[in-house]
Amino acid sequence: MRSLLQVANQLERFPQMFGKVGAWLILPLIFIIMFDVVTRKFTVVQQAIMNSPLYVILSPTKLQEMEWHLHAALFLLALGYAYTVNAHVRVDLMREKMSDRGQAWVELMGIVFLMIPYILVVLYYGWTFFYQAWESNEASDAMTGLSHRWVIKSFVLIGLFLALLAGISTLLRQVVFLFGPEELRPEVKMNMLTSAEAEHLPKIADDDEGNDIAKLEGHYDDSEIVRGG
Repeated sequence: MRSLLQVANQLERFPQMFGKVGAWLILPLIFIIMFDVVTRKFTVVQQAIMNSPLYVILSPTKLQEMEWHLHAALFLLALGYAYTVNAHVRVDLMREKMSDRGQAWVELMGIVFLMIPYILVVLYYGWTFFYQAWESNEASDAMTGLSHRWVIKSFVLIGLFLALLAGISTLLRQVVFLFGPEELRPEVKMNMLTSAEAEHLPKIADDDEGNDIAKLEGHYDDSEIVRGG
């Protein structure tokens, strides 16, 4: 069973690594959006770009398409990483009232019967989606749009494969938690439980939480706050 945890740790490294690297795509995405907005608001700048060789790479169509290309790549690369740190939004109407073992069973069944089959099906059709774009050298429908459409379509395969690794890694931990020896359970990272703290959130010590509540309660006597000032 310990070997399963080691495999889970190794599998988890890949979605976490690609997710952290892909997060840096937010910087060029912000820059392109800001540049696109500014050039649209200032006609002089827009006309200067249109009348220069820069228009080949800085046309409004190319900028807008690059925006959603970067957004798609960022989302797909972070998909598996977000799952490994329990950052996806959960609507736990029933699961949160279950015991830890019950929650682990729900997670295991969800991975086996929903997550993995769904990813495998989309990967199967996603390969055709990518290959047809690569074989035909698909480009944007717009005259001044981006070429090599297969590049962005390849991120569908990459992102879902990383999510698959994240799902298998979590599945192995559920198996060890549910069927492994009692002495091994403390070593299992079960951040998918409702009672666990998500890894992407800052850790709050009990004394810090108490101080924050005390400070908040102390403000009730503040006349400025009572008046809404």
